[in-house]
Amino acid sequence: MSFMFNPHPYDDPKPVNKPVLDPGIEKGIVFSYKSAMEKIASLLSASSGVFAIDGCPSAEFDRLETSVRELAAAKGNTVEFIHISGIYKTSSELDSQFEENLPEDRVKDPVLLYGKLYKGKYETIFDQDKLEALKKHLEEIHSSGTVAVLIGQGSAAEVLWSYIDTVIFLDVTPKVIMLRTIGGRYRTIGQGKDLTLKLVQRRIYYIDLELAVHLRRALIDSGKLSWYVASDHDDTYAMIPFDGFTAIAKSLAKQPFRCKPVYIEGVWGGHYVRNVRKLPDVFRNIAWVFDLIPLEVSILIDLGHHIIDIPYYTFVQMAGKEIMGEHIKEVFDGYFPIRFNYDDTFHSSGNMSIQCHPPKEYCMSHFGEHGTQDEGYYIVATGHGAKTYCGFKDSSKVEEFLSLVEKSEKEGTTIAYDEYVNSIQSIPGKQFLIPGGTIHASGRDQVILEIGSLTVGSYTFKLYDYLRLDLDGKPRPIHSYYGRQVLAHERDSAFVDARLCTAPKLIDSGDGWQEYLVGEDPLVYYSCRQLRFEKRCQGNVKDRFHVLALVDGEKVTVRSVKNPELCYHLDYLDIVVVPNDIGEYEIINDGQQPVVVYKVQVKESI
Repeated sequence: MSFMFNPHPYDDPKPVNKPVLDPGIEKGIVFSYKSAMEKIASLLSASSGVFAIDGCPSAEFDRLETSVRELAAAKGNTVEFIHISGIYKTSSELDSQFEENLPEDRVKDPVLLYGKLYKGKYETIFDQDKLEALKKHLEEIHSSGTVAVLIGQGSAAEVLWSYIDTVIFLDVTPKVIMLRTIGGRYRTIGQGKDLTLKLVQRRIYYIDLELAVHLRRALIDSGKLSWYVASDHDDTYAMIPFDGFTAIAKSLAKQPFRCKPVYIEGVWGGHYVRNVRKLPDVFRNIAWVFDLIPLEVSILIDLGHHIIDIPYYTFVQMAGKEIMGEHIKEVFDGYFPIRFNYDDTFHSSGNMSIQCHPPKEYCMSHFGEHGTQDEGYYIVATGHGAKTYCGFKDSSKVEEFLSLVEKSEKEGTTIAYDEYVNSIQSIPGKQFLIPGGTIHASGRDQVILEIGSLTVGSYTFKLYDYLRLDLDGKPRPIHSYYGRQVLAHERDSAFVDARLCTAPKLIDSGDGWQEYLVGEDPLVYYSCRQLRFEKRCQGNVKDRFHVLALVDGEKVTVRSVKNPELCYHLDYLDIVVVPNDIGEYEIINDGQQPVVVYKVQVKESI
C-alpha cells in the first residue's frame, strides 16, 4: 500500500470473480461478525493452550475482545486476554528506532511524505525483558492446561510460534485501512504523541503495514495460520479455515481474474472513466483509477451464497506460483511485479504535474523499496489537442530548468515548461515508456493507462505543478531536491523518439489476429503489446503471466483453451490477469466492432 491518502469510499460491485469450488468449502466458512465471534468463543471453550489473534493495521481487536469476553461470560467461562502491546518498547524508544525510516528533513521533503521501509520483524519492537516474561507465562498456561489469547499486531510473531497453538488473522483491505485511519479509528504501533493524518499514513506504510504483510506471508508459507478472517465490514466477517482458504486461492488462480478498483478524486481529474463505467454521481471527478496496483487493491470472490473481499496481495501470497509462475515469483521475491492504473484528465482543469520517478538503485538505497519505479503511458482516449510530455527538449538546458524549478518552489514563480519539456501529440494506441529518471506528464483532455514496475507509485517527485492548490486548498508539494538527484539529463527528444515512443512492430499473427510490440526497452523489464482482431485471438502465457486491458471494443471473453468455463467477461477498459496456471487461452470478441486488447508481460529475458 502506498500513499492512497484519500480513497473514495465507493465500492465498485461489478468485478466479482467466481472460482470453481468444491461445494463443501463454503459450508466450512463462518459468515457474519456475530457468528465469527461465537465460533472463536466456542474454539476457546473447547481448547487449552494459546491462541494468537493477529491482523493488519486497523483490525478491530478491542471490539473482538469485548464480544468474545461477553459470549464466554454468558457460558460461565473466563478467558484471559494478553495484549501484545504490553511488551512493545516505549513510544520514545520506538521513535528513536524508526528515525531512519521516518526522517524529518523538510528541505528535501517539505511535507514529510517519504521514508524508508522497515526491514525488521515484530520481535525487534518488543522489549526483551517483557518478551522473556511473556514466554514464561505462556509456558505456565500450557502446563496448567488453561487457555489464553494473545491479541494485537505482533501476537503471532515468529519468535512466539513455539508457544502458540492456534493463529487467527484479521485481514483488512488497504482502502479500508485508509478509511478507518481517516476516521480516527487507528493509532499506529508505538505511537505516543498525536500526529497529523498524513504523518500517520506515512507511518502505516513504512512501519505498520510492512510488519504485518511480512508476518502474514510467513504465516501462510509456514502453514502456521489456522483461521483467516476477512474483516473489512462490521457485520459481514468471513472466518475461513486455512485449508479452505488455500483451496479458494488455488482455484481462482486457474482462471482469468479482475481486481476491485479504487477510485480517487484529484485536482486534475476528469470524467471519462466515470461515464464509461456508469459510476454513480458521487464523485467530483476521477483522477486515478487503481485497477491493478497490487498493494492497493482487493479482489472480490464469489463463494456461492456470499462474496468476500480480500487484499489482492493476500491472494498473491497464497497463490504466487500459480499466478506468476515459479521463475517470476523467485525473481521478484513473491511480489507481483507490474501495476496498472488509469489517469483521467479528460475534460479536466489541467495537466498532471511535471514530474519524475527514481530509478532502481535510488529506490532501494534511499527508500528501502524492493525494486525500481519505472512507468509507461498507453494512450487510450483523447480530446482535441491532447499531448503527452516525455523527456527534455534540449539536454543542455536541464540545469537552467532545474534552477527555475528551485526558484518556483521557494518563490512561487511561474515556469514556461513547454520551452524545456518535450511533448508529443497524443493519439490512441501510442505508447510512451518512462524509465525512472525520465521527466514526464500526462497532458489534459486524455485518458492514459499507466503501467508501472515493482514499487507502488509513491515516489512521484513533482517539479512543477502550475502553482495550483490541491483539493484541500493547500499548495501541492514540490520535490526539487529529489528531482535534481534522479533526473536523467540525456533523455531528450531524440532519445524519446529512438527508444521511448516508437512505432508499433508486428511480431506475431494468426487466423484473423495480429500482435504488435508497442513498447520495449532495456531500461524496463516489461514488454507492452497490442492484440488486434475482429473475432478471436489466441495466447499462451508460457511461464509469463499476462495482463490484458480492453482498450478498444465493446466486450470480450478471456477463457482457458483447455477449460473454457474458466473465463472472465470484460467490458471496455476492464483489466484482467491471465495467470500462469492457465497456459493457452483465447480472447473472444462478444461485440460488433473490431477489438484492441493491450497486453503487458514480463520480458522473456528476465
